[in-house]
Amino acid sequence: MKMRYRIVELIVAGSVVVISVASLFVAVHQSIVMERTLAASVWPVMEFQHGNYDGNEGRRSITLDFTNNGLGPAQVRYMRLLDDGQPIDSPQRFFAECCAPEGLDADERLDHVGRLFLEGRLFLVTDVIGGRVFAPQQTVTFARLDYPEDPEVRLVWEALDSIRFQLEVELCYCSVFDDCWLANFPQQTRVPVDQCRIEN
Repeated sequence: MKMRYRIVELIVAGSVVVISVASLFVAVHQSIVMERTLAASVWPVMEFQHGNYDGNEGRRSITLDFTNNGLGPAQVRYMRLLDDGQPIDSPQRFFAECCAPEGLDADERLDHVGRLFLEGRLFLVTDVIGGRVFAPQQTVTFARLDYPEDPEVRLVWEALDSIRFQLEVELCYCSVFDDCWLANFPQQTRVPVDQCRIEN
């Protein structure tokens, strides 16, 4: 009789252990699902767009825009423009290389564009992207160049309009939970990263 009671006790104890382990597994699984659901509910998705016409103002204008098309805020840690894989460190140098008239050597191209900037004939409006927090569905125009009346500057505008599709953008941003992504355009890739660190 005692042996029977002993067997019953072992079965009951074993059942309790199995139920406890199963409950723990379910609780852990639910916690993981809830964490992922919460992360997805605040998932930011940064996009880069460019165009050559402002429909709101009804005028030709080259714009480079960034938009957060995700569900939560995006903390942009850094953004950089690349030309042939190399960072663009100076708008003047970039315009000199991409958009100055043909037939000029490197120094002449730089001088030409520098003069246009200095005289206020080439007027580029820019805004800050790196270090900024984007609300969901918020768009910020990073750079804007309106179509100029000046024929000399118009050549620069038209050259930029033709090469804007070749612009490369590297953008690193994080969610409110410090989940981070490294995005590249026009490749449209977004790779999860541990932290935003500029790779040279």
